Amino acid sequence: MENQMTFEERVLVTLNLEEPDRVPTHSLYLTANMVNNLLGKPEKNNFETLISLQQDFPETWVEQFNGLLDVVQITRFSRVVKAACKIGLDAIQIGIIPLKLLPPDWKLSSIENPDQYKPMKFDMKYEMIDIFGKVWVLRDIEGNITPQYKRPTVTSIKRWQEIKRNFEDGTNHKYCKLAKKYFKRIKRKFSDQICIFATNQLASIWSSVWQGMGMEYFSKNLYTNRDLIKEMFNTYTNFTIDWFDAYIDGGAEICLITDDLATGTGPMMSPRTYEELLKPFYQRLTKKIHERGKKIILHTDGQITPLLNFIVDCGFDGLHCLEPAAGVDLAFVKKKVGNKLCLLGNIDMAILSNGTEQEVDAAVKHSIKTAATNGGFVVSPENTIYTVKIKLLKKMIEATHKYGEYPIDQ
Repeated sequence: MENQMTFEERVLVTLNLEEPDRVPTHSLYLTANMVNNLLGKPEKNNFETLISLQQDFPETWVEQFNGLLDVVQITRFSRVVKAACKIGLDAIQIGIIPLKLLPPDWKLSSIENPDQYKPMKFDMKYEMIDIFGKVWVLRDIEGNITPQYKRPTVTSIKRWQEIKRNFEDGTNHKYCKLAKKYFKRIKRKFSDQICIFATNQLASIWSSVWQGMGMEYFSKNLYTNRDLIKEMFNTYTNFTIDWFDAYIDGGAEICLITDDLATGTGPMMSPRTYEELLKPFYQRLTKKIHERGKKIILHTDGQITPLLNFIVDCGFDGLHCLEPAAGVDLAFVKKKVGNKLCLLGNIDMAILSNGTEQEVDAAVKHSIKTAATNGGFVVSPENTIYTVKIKLLKKMIEATHKYGEYPIDQ
């Protein structure tokens, strides 16, 4: 087709709430097993590297692995982008995760009951900590390092002062510098094959505050010390702006913040609390992105219908997930905010994991008919689940090509 758009053009036109040549496809991520199935397994996986270091350098293996961690991440996410190109997606996202491995004897003295925060190591599971004070269990998924949130450590003012130094002593600038270099390299290699979003994966604003504090300590401070919570939001917003600035300097046109605001039954906090606490910081973030002429998307799981006006008012260009299992009605969302927000997602993970090709085809057809008219819709799985089948993800892409050429038939 002579007038066929580039991948990036297709997504940007859609984010502008205009009609592209066809509806774009996107995925938050491709899991390690999917990447290995598409590209073949690497000669040596990340966990094998970790184990080798532990065996060969019993005294210094933690430091050595942390020194390699940036390279490990870059290699892993490069393979994700390559696999996304191979399967035929229009868009994928990448982002450095600011983590480091904890030593086996790690102990934190600035929190209450520090003994309960000793790291766990069992069945080849290790612990890592990020710059926000969140501890993650390191799981082995097909030989790939996969962090899963475990527990907080920011449960005292003293501990917050320690964490805050990460954003004052240059630690954050290290990650920003790496993000720019990394994104520039990836975009140079793949820009003619796929549209690449920059993301702050596992390093958001809202989630980093409450997960870093733990819900109990966070909730306590909602009533006793909101200034502390606002200070944390402010610090993490500044970092997020710096981080996305670095990605933009590396060539990013589209940013995506992952920040789950809801559960399957509704928002984690009342809309009023989000309005008071979070809205000013989200607005500052989106304003900065827009001042640079770029787009920003919010990803949040759960039943977000009560937060639609909040999300629009915060200034986001797009909203990802639209989780069917949480009762999000795509037709209602399109009618309510479809002229203000680009909608991404809504393809049920259960269908992509356990459904038939016919069910995937029907789900894609329905979502396109419901939300793609006049532009402003991207077909995407509503989340990342390890049981998604490659053949069903391929079917999602094929069905989008089948039903998604503009003009969309009613």
